[in-house]
Amino acid sequence: MSTYSSWRSDQGNMRALSDELAAQAAMARSREASLHRRLRSLEGDLSSRVEVLTRLVNALIELGEVREELALFTPARRARDAARALTSAVVTGEGDVSHLRRSPDLVDVLGYWLVPAALAVAELPAGRLDREAAEEALLRDRRRAATYLVAVCALVGQPGLAREWVPGVLDAPVLPAAGWGSADGAPEPSPGAGEGPDEVGVTGAERALWVAAAAGHLGGDGVEVVRRALAERVALLDDDARARWRARLLEAAPSLPEPPADGAAWGSPEAAGDVAGARRRAAAPDALPLLRSWTAWSRALVAGEVAVPAPDPGPLPAGTPEAPGAALLHVVASLVDEGAPVERELLDRAALLDERVGRAPREDGPGWDAPAGTLVDLLVEDARGTDPGRAALAGPLVAEELRAATHARAAELAAAPAPSRELRLGGRTVTVTPTEDGAAPAATARAELLAQPVDGVSWGAVGGTAAVAALGVVLGLAASPAWFTVAVVAAGLAAWQWFAGERRARDQRAEAQARADRFDADLAEARTAVAASAERARTQREAVATVVADLDDTLAELAARTPA
Repeated sequence: MSTYSSWRSDQGNMRALSDELAAQAAMARSREASLHRRLRSLEGDLSSRVEVLTRLVNALIELGEVREELALFTPARRARDAARALTSAVVTGEGDVSHLRRSPDLVDVLGYWLVPAALAVAELPAGRLDREAAEEALLRDRRRAATYLVAVCALVGQPGLAREWVPGVLDAPVLPAAGWGSADGAPEPSPGAGEGPDEVGVTGAERALWVAAAAGHLGGDGVEVVRRALAERVALLDDDARARWRARLLEAAPSLPEPPADGAAWGSPEAAGDVAGARRRAAAPDALPLLRSWTAWSRALVAGEVAVPAPDPGPLPAGTPEAPGAALLHVVASLVDEGAPVERELLDRAALLDERVGRAPREDGPGWDAPAGTLVDLLVEDARGTDPGRAALAGPLVAEELRAATHARAAELAAAPAPSRELRLGGRTVTVTPTEDGAAPAATARAELLAQPVDGVSWGAVGGTAAVAALGVVLGLAASPAWFTVAVVAAGLAAWQWFAGERRARDQRAEAQARADRFDADLAEARTAVAASAERARTQREAVATVVADLDDTLAELAARTPA
């Protein structure tokens, strides 16, 4: 091997070795970077885990302290458990509950309303209510005791025994903030109220009694008491809330009564029949199903076809979770589980800490005083819903706003602009309305279009080529016959220009005439369409006026049922 070849081989080996060393160094750097990243991740995981464990330990320590504090109120807890057992026995009708009344745990706790309230309802299945114990419970906490007494009496089938306390449950928004008689003396905000009078709310307990009254479980007097209390809340609504109420009422038609089976439009003579006071009228092209459905709804309420069912004697069954009995049971359970005023905050804190340390929370649902919705939304829901009792209870309350909403809708239709169509011809716009057929401006536009000059024969070009032809003839005669060829070509060109100009002028006049004819056809169609639209609008306005008049009659009678 030559010296040069040996040198080349050594150089190649050194380069290969250098590349391998560089690759290994890069791999080492990559592994080092990856190791650093994993170390940082482990450090972050450890710190976060330590933080979580620290919070968990703190929560467990605080939970132990809270439970130690709750141990100081053992008499209240035992009294609550005994009252729960007595209430459950009374509501479920277990028979003799004298042993539960004599329970050594059912002792009076200073300032706690539940023990006297439970003792007051102990003899409810026999139709007796201990009024002295009930008054004592009301004196300690009027709102909670009244809610408990009314709910338990309704569940046992004795709503009349607690009738006088129903307003105390439902008139919360109009009472003073500190007028509840709470045992701990702390003023409580009025329940059921939203951020302002435009969002008057309803609590779960109030909604449960509302629904029970609509189902007939509070008796006939109970319906009027609930309606009167709701009417007082309606009076708290401001103009913005009432505007939202009216808009929501006309968002959809009511579900009751059932639509006519033969498919006739609501409120038409075919569907209305010979209802007393109903105006006979011909069916309008636009049946206005929304307004007519509300007319049928109000007539059904006035005629008693949609009404609160008659109360059933006996205890109230729980039924489905949505049933009135189940809702009242949940209210009673929530009130009992709430605890005495001295332990209430500790019980809430203990429940929060239990959830924080990972214990599954109790599935009790919202509390008795949790918001169930706004007054406006619940009234609209009941009025448009499928439950006859709720619709009958809400009917007199929504009558005035429904009347205002229908009048506003009729005013909108009456103020709607008259139908019109605009057509353009040339540089002019012709407007067709029910009172103006656009004949004069249409004639002017048509005349201007047909009078526009056309791009016809170019007489300058024809004259110039004709002059060249004449000159060619003269030169052919005087100089050389070859000029006759130029004359013939020029004459042919002049003739072609004349014929092309004439044809162009004819085409332009024909196009203008066609545009005018199309405009006349469009104008006639626009007149017909505008007249038809105007007739439909007129018929619709007349139909709306008739429906609103009918609705006024029935709503006036319905609104008269609202307690003053």
